[in-house]
Amino acid sequence: MWIFTNKGFLSIVQHKDMPGHFQVRARTRGPLEELWPSHPVQVIGWADYRYRISIRKEEVLPVLIGELSAIEYTSFKNSCKDEGYLRALVRVWSEMHRYQTASEEMSNGVS
Repeated sequence: MWIFTNKGFLSIVQHKDMPGHFQVRARTRGPLEELWPSHPVQVIGWADYRYRISIRKEEVLPVLIGELSAIEYTSFKNSCKDEGYLRALVRVWSEMHRYQTASEEMSNGVS
């Protein structure tokens, strides 16, 4: 699952070797350190997601629920303070908008 927080982008998957654990992966170290500060961040130089933590599933869910509960902004993009991350988010937003438009056109029989 991909999750975009205003702290950074996360990819969360079942850990392949540890039942009951997620592997929470990120493109930068920051969101992992901020959201799960007591867990050491692994740095894997060859991996597409270089920064990772292995964490019990029950430790991940309360943090994500807390992030959802803390939302007070009305614009997600405006809540992001990292300019580089914001530029990446705008590109994702634009691509998903194109996807939405194409999907609607296909549903309406427009080719």
